[in-house]
Amino acid sequence: MTKERELIKGEEKLWADIREYQVATSNARILGKLDELSIDEKTGKITDIIIKSDVERNVNVKGAKRNGDFLIVPFGKVEKVGEFIIVSG
Repeated sequence: MTKERELIKGEEKLWADIREYQVATSNARILGKLDELSIDEKTGKITDIIIKSDVERNVNVKGAKRNGDFLIVPFGKVEKVGEFIIVSG
C-alpha cells in the first residue's frame, strides 16, 4: 500500500496519477473522466485532453469537439489540475 503524499503547488504530476481524474467546468459541471492526452509529436506539448463522457451529457465547452463518447478539449482550456481537472467553459 502506497502512502498518499501531499502535492506541492507547481509540482509535476504523473500520467498514472491523473488518468481517470474527474473533469469539470469552472462552474462545476461534470464533463466526465480524463481518458487520454493528445501530444504534438514534434514539440512534445499537450494539445488536447480527451474526456470519456456520457453522450447524454449536454455540457458545452467552447472549442471542444465531440467524437462519440469522447469530448476533445484544447489543453489551453485547462485552468487547474488538483483533485479535479478544471476547464474553462
